[in-house]
Amino acid sequence: MLITRLRWKLRRLAIRLEGQINSWENIFKGTRVKTRMCPSCRALISNAESSCSLCGAKLNYRPSGLAKLLTNFFPRFMPISFTLLTVNFLFFIFTFAFEQNASLEDLGLLIFGGDRTTLINWGADIGAYVAQGEWWRLISGLFIHIGIIHLFFNSYALIFIGPLLEECLGKERFFFTYIATGVCSFIFSNWYYPPFLVTAGASGSVFGLIGLAVVISKRWGTWGNLVQQQLIHWIIYAFFFGIIIGANNAAHLAGALSGALLGLLFPDPNKQGETVYGSFVTKILYWILLLITLVALTMAIKNRFELGWSATSTVLTNNILTLIQTKSGL
Repeated sequence: MLITRLRWKLRRLAIRLEGQINSWENIFKGTRVKTRMCPSCRALISNAESSCSLCGAKLNYRPSGLAKLLTNFFPRFMPISFTLLTVNFLFFIFTFAFEQNASLEDLGLLIFGGDRTTLINWGADIGAYVAQGEWWRLISGLFIHIGIIHLFFNSYALIFIGPLLEECLGKERFFFTYIATGVCSFIFSNWYYPPFLVTAGASGSVFGLIGLAVVISKRWGTWGNLVQQQLIHWIIYAFFFGIIIGANNAAHLAGALSGALLGLLFPDPNKQGETVYGSFVTKILYWILLLITLVALTMAIKNRFELGWSATSTVLTNNILTLIQTKSGL
């Protein structure tokens, strides 16, 4: 009796395992499909098309290959949103790994981030250095976070709003919005605050995404009033929270306003389709901006490990560290 029951359980387990393997095989086969169905006319068209060649209906971005495989495990997976999230975490882990010294001080480094010198060395934004020609800090500073709490706060906001916007805008415009609003937030912060203020974090970009989302939800009718109200409440709460903890609200404001401006400039895809020329220009600008971002991150890493610091930077660092303030993007 016992042997019969054991055989039955093993047989049942084998059937379930076989079904799971077949499911994985179907998921893998799905990543190799090159066509999809138009939701309007039901015609089969290429995955690469942004609009239906038969009825002209506007088509949302649909991932393929590895990105499509990930959507089966992360239903709201969007390549740029999750790539930015991954880079933020990797950069944080990378800086922590090289700055930790196997002591109790590492706990403070993990929670509250490195000191001002560490942030400057890794490429945080500081107006005095940007004025000297270190433009790349306006971009590299977006990927540096002052402690794990700062990183989690921005990551949660990016997961909340990123996939929604990337689906509406497409990866090119979404990436442009993220970087452009972040750079605008740092530029305004450098103008508003003293030149020796150290600023880091992606909050300017996050506020830019939310500001853009509020505008296009109104202009395009993309989401209902409930989502729009939640976005507005998010901005208000974050501003007040920033006042309490002494965060860089100037950068937050500049990010939100620049995002709102982009929301007014981006054409409504529901009213007019994008031309071939417009799509080509958008893709070119996307690749140029991606290259500039990679150069900025490379220069930040090089700055940290370069042995031959310029004399000007060395003297400036030694003389003003006591005057430098640090503001996160929280």
